[in-house]
Amino acid sequence: MKKNWLYATLLSGMLGASGAVHANALPHSPSPAPKKENHQIPQGLYVTPQQAYDMVTQDEKVILVDVRTPEEWMFVGYSPLAKIMLPSVMFDYSKMDTHQNLPRYMPVPHANWISEFEEKLADLDGDNESKIIVMCRSASERAAPMANVLHQYGYKNVYLLLGGFEGGTVKDGEKKGFRLVNGWKNANLPWTYNIEADKVYFKKYGVEY
Repeated sequence: MKKNWLYATLLSGMLGASGAVHANALPHSPSPAPKKENHQIPQGLYVTPQQAYDMVTQDEKVILVDVRTPEEWMFVGYSPLAKIMLPSVMFDYSKMDTHQNLPRYMPVPHANWISEFEEKLADLDGDNESKIIVMCRSASERAAPMANVLHQYGYKNVYLLLGGFEGGTVKDGEKKGFRLVNGWKNANLPWTYNIEADKVYFKKYGVEY
């Protein structure tokens, strides 16, 4: 039952309606909540990329979690400061996205995400009291739903990294559509294309080739 609920939560996040219990920022949140409710998380904790960087470099117990895909890590880049790299959603390259009828491959939620996350967390001597920062591309479709999943499993100290790794898109002008607004990469914080075998995720589910 929980596995089916997790799968539905992940998929609904990709469809733009996570079903999360939304929350404004708590008084001790480093940053205010996003204006859009579907970008808010039940823990009520939000950080900018710079605040996230300060947290993970000043306290080694803070855990930065990157829930993007291996393709994004390899071709767009990732932060070497991420301690858990575990995709919440990957893609089925044998079919198109018929859920949203978008020009992309079919998103496939990682139904075993929470169990694999807790294994990696235990390896870091973390628990449900640990401070966890969740990051995706822009903080909406994947990081926010995953914060909701973690809330359901008792993780209350989860922060949403505002702007994600790539940031938001420019709305007007010559750079319209480019991801140049906020985000970890645009803040010139540490990132790399080089894959570290002892850190990144190796596919264990989904389409067999």
